Amino acid sequence: MLIESKYLPVADVFFAQAGKAPAGGSALAIYKDGLPVLDIWQGSASPGVAWNSRTMSVIFSNTKGLAAIVANQLIEMGFLDPDEKVAHYWPSFAQFGKAEIPVKWILQHKAGLSAVRRDLSFEELVDGSTVTEELAAQEPLWLPGAGHAYHALTFGHLVGKLVESVTGKTIGTYFQEQIAKPLGVAAYIGLPANEFKNLAPLVTDGRRHSQNPSKYSPQYWIEKSMTFGKALPIEIAGPGTGFNDPRLLASELAGAGCVTSASALAKIYSATVATTDGIRFLTDETIRSSIEPQTTGPSVWGEPGPWPVRGLGFMLNVPGYREMVGKTSFGHDGLGGQQGFADLDHRIGFAYTTSYLFSGESEQENQQELAATLRKVLG
Repeated sequence: MLIESKYLPVADVFFAQAGKAPAGGSALAIYKDGLPVLDIWQGSASPGVAWNSRTMSVIFSNTKGLAAIVANQLIEMGFLDPDEKVAHYWPSFAQFGKAEIPVKWILQHKAGLSAVRRDLSFEELVDGSTVTEELAAQEPLWLPGAGHAYHALTFGHLVGKLVESVTGKTIGTYFQEQIAKPLGVAAYIGLPANEFKNLAPLVTDGRRHSQNPSKYSPQYWIEKSMTFGKALPIEIAGPGTGFNDPRLLASELAGAGCVTSASALAKIYSATVATTDGIRFLTDETIRSSIEPQTTGPSVWGEPGPWPVRGLGFMLNVPGYREMVGKTSFGHDGLGGQQGFADLDHRIGFAYTTSYLFSGESEQENQQELAATLRKVLG
């Protein structure tokens, strides 16, 4: 473990949180100016096995932050244009009135494709092609650009298809070759068979259940964005099911399926804002463009506030609600309490991961306490 003295208050809060979870474990890592200053963990990777430096877990929608790093890197390199039509890169996408949807609406959750209309099986979800084919062929759920709603899982399929269209590589392969391997970190969108030995199974608090919504109601579409109808359980994970199913984790679920450690995630975010092991993924100019607020307020499904604020794929700092470090922070939180972000002004990379999944009002409480303590440390 690593704890620089300045960051001891953050570590103290982290270890004090341990008693909140009856099972599983968690990890916290912080980089400053390209160097690690905190790398700590607690709890169990699995029953009888302590969390250690190699332990990885599913980071859920933190994966969207990684997909956004990839997308903005490709924008910076000139392979993607946020104002260009999606169909320019993906011709079959133009069906059912989608010909005019620009790339930026996908990154901003405005494309009207937050769920697949047809109920899919688990096998169709993980086959690598059915979801993107369905999204290309279907009519949007609302008028694209006229509103937004969280593309909980389809965000990864849509961004992944764009990445594949312009690079010839799946997003999992591109992420490995251009992000993870150059930085020397274990982080996978599509977990290899030889890495399952380091995986901490997920444990839920048992409080996530379907509201049994009427068909085509707002709640129906909200739940379907997480389940694809029949493919995944609304409970998220069980013994060998949902996000504990090896077949799901081996697939490239770029909206929520990345498996990594807090230290790896913090290092990746560090490399977006500061040279880290000789690597810098994004320029300051690209970051400032990507963190211009683009989407907030009520979604088309009418969820009550407060609401997140989004830029080009990234969640941004929202004082009093989803706080990071400050106005130049960007990243993404994840189901159950995960968080990963960078801050341009402070040159910070931050990551908190947990294998015990909280839900309800306290879901993001731990990471928010840690971020608040970090803000005090940074002054």
